[in-house]
Amino acid sequence: MASTGLREALPEYLREWQEKIEAYARRSGLDFFPQVFEVLSFDEMNEVASYGGFPTRYPHWRWGMDYERLKKSSEYGLSRIYEMVINNNPCVAYLLEGNSLTDQKLVMAHVCGHNDFFKNNYAFKVTDQDRRPPGRAEDMVVSRMDRLPTRKWIDTFANHASRVRRHMDRYGVSPVEEFIDVCHSLENLIDPPGRMLEGRPRVPEKDENAPAEEVPRLKSSGYMDSFINPKEYLDAQRAKMDAEAAKAKRFPESPVRDVLWFLLENAPLERWERDVLEVIREEAYYFWPQAQTKVMNEGWACLHPNSLVFTSAGVVTMRELVEGASDTVFDGDARRRVYDQNIIRDHETVTVRTRRGVDLCGSTNHRVLLSDGETWKRLDELAPGDRVQLSGGGGMWAEEEVALSFSAPRSVTLDDVADEAGVSVWTVLRHRAGRVTRSGAAVAQVLEATAYEETPWVLPTRRKALKVPATLDARVGAILGYLVGDGHVSRVKRHLGLTTGDLPQAVQFATLIHDAFGLEAQTRLDGNRYRVLVHAESLSDFMVETFGLTEGPSAARKRVPAKVMRSPVGVVKAFLRAYFDCDGYAGRQGVILSTASAEMSREVQLLLMNFGVLSRRRLQKDGCWRVHVAGASAARFAEAVGFGLERKQAALEAYVAGHHWTKAERWDDEVVSLERGRSDVYDISVEDTHRYAAGGVVNHNSFWHSNIMTGYACDASEIIDYSDRNASVMGGGGKNLNPYKLGVELYRNIEERWNKGRFGKEWEDCTNLEDRLHWDRQLGLGRKKIFEVRALHGRDVHR
Repeated sequence: MASTGLREALPEYLREWQEKIEAYARRSGLDFFPQVFEVLSFDEMNEVASYGGFPTRYPHWRWGMDYERLKKSSEYGLSRIYEMVINNNPCVAYLLEGNSLTDQKLVMAHVCGHNDFFKNNYAFKVTDQDRRPPGRAEDMVVSRMDRLPTRKWIDTFANHASRVRRHMDRYGVSPVEEFIDVCHSLENLIDPPGRMLEGRPRVPEKDENAPAEEVPRLKSSGYMDSFINPKEYLDAQRAKMDAEAAKAKRFPESPVRDVLWFLLENAPLERWERDVLEVIREEAYYFWPQAQTKVMNEGWACLHPNSLVFTSAGVVTMRELVEGASDTVFDGDARRRVYDQNIIRDHETVTVRTRRGVDLCGSTNHRVLLSDGETWKRLDELAPGDRVQLSGGGGMWAEEEVALSFSAPRSVTLDDVADEAGVSVWTVLRHRAGRVTRSGAAVAQVLEATAYEETPWVLPTRRKALKVPATLDARVGAILGYLVGDGHVSRVKRHLGLTTGDLPQAVQFATLIHDAFGLEAQTRLDGNRYRVLVHAESLSDFMVETFGLTEGPSAARKRVPAKVMRSPVGVVKAFLRAYFDCDGYAGRQGVILSTASAEMSREVQLLLMNFGVLSRRRLQKDGCWRVHVAGASAARFAEAVGFGLERKQAALEAYVAGHHWTKAERWDDEVVSLERGRSDVYDISVEDTHRYAAGGVVNHNSFWHSNIMTGYACDASEIIDYSDRNASVMGGGGKNLNPYKLGVELYRNIEERWNKGRFGKEWEDCTNLEDRLHWDRQLGLGRKKIFEVRALHGRDVHR
């Protein structure tokens, strides 16, 4: 068995390289515990690995099982352990006997990174042993001699082994081992954040001096009290109160996360059982921070690029958000700043659909908040029947109206072709008639460049300049709502218009067109419907090119214009009110919107949620989608959005007046289906709450061994050897996400962005691709930021 002391001194050449690599690491800014390296054979390495990296552990069958698994994996070439490192002071690391010099140097550099992380990361403070013993609330005390935390875990684990062996000698192997099996099944039920912040959890004790609760008496005059409230009645009331108090009493009175501590304090255990449980609990606290900062799958919580997100710039897609559309989002409780983004290509996804029709597509490891407001669950772990919490954007809309501009295209004339070619109009006409001219080549070139030959032989249109509002205001928002609802745009006939059965709606549309664009609309009665037409080709072009309105029969392709989604609340409200006037119903069932477009129904449902309005979105047998608003949400809809048509608004108010007593609405919903797929997924990191924050990948510290090896420790003859070893570690593993690779890329990304100043408003506002590609402010802050991440990563663990 390996020991903590070296069986023999390191070979001189390894000792020299250890000193050099540690000097390189310190020069890079790493701060680590003293390091002790020991060289082990294959069998010894597997034996130590089966013990979790320690030379000795308490006896248990699990260690033998782990040893056999590691041994067979090594023998059959399935895996190989190059190194191990222990969170201890001094830090103990093992080198594999027979490794090449390149491998040994790589391992030493890698250990420097781990050691620095052990010493400086906040999560590992729980392993400091110069705290008061668990169970007291005193703050952590730092050693006065060297100001380094005491971590003598190798000695502690050896002591644990001795304690368990004594119990086995006294009470037998089987009883002790069976009890250890039970303890292992509970070893994760601890409370590391509570231990770091508060010491041992306490169960509140009842105040013995608190006055006893008085028995309620029937009201009576003083001289009648003994008759109205006899002793038998008071005794019966006292017994009833005591019974109710006993029934209501909980044990413990407040929840305790550290279940192992609770069992130590309250379970009817034998002394040896209590001692063994203390051993399991203390070792569980030791291994917790390594798991906390190592698990990478919970980190990149990613959504489909078309997922809609509420931001300070309005409702934008995840793709737009990652590309810099906004720097503020809503996290379900408050506005938060976005400080980082990420894209993962071709990731497995899960699309979740709820009973209300809410869709969410994200990566399999994306987590959503359940209805209890505390539990997070991965999408690939959800099942039909689970309830997820819903949320709008907390009333967050864009603050500034979207700027508008438009230049109508001008028809190319013969004069234009002649001027460009430097000839007369007659020369152009002779060339087009097939006659040979001296400037024929120049004329042909201009005709091809201007596509004049493809232009219909009609007289040039003399378009009037279109008066376009400076911004997308409420007037334009309402016009868009009417056009998306019952309107049409025809670029062939060069007009747009609205068809409606309500004269007030026709008048309103014509008035808005005149006020916003200075154009006169023609209104005529066609049977029982009014047709409002605006003959203005420029306006049709403006609506299609600026807002993406569809042309011709296109009901199934309608969308809420993106510029409306990114507008202030007044514009969104004007759009929705006009749209519901066209395609909405108000009556005994509440409010119902019908549309042939699935995307339209989804976007409207999301916008309504930001007004505090819940709805149900369902596909009907006729192929149309219905967005149904009822109950308390109908009342909120009437106040926040409403109808512009008086008859529909009156019907809605009648519905609300007839439903004074409605069920309290729950902002959660039941999962009804899940569908697997694949897609690129986009991720953001959010300040403070870190709901999209990466969780624990940087613990692998591959960044540092890469930097040290390529920058200092490898000579020219070893670079190819190192690259080959590093490629085997950093390469992809099929469907598995490589933590080493992701950790390195995260560190490199942090260093590059902060060295070159690729952050802040100036960087985010830069839209020139060439400028962004060569952006370098030469700030040199990358290394400083990496150490900040190293120290604080994993700190925001909410209890």
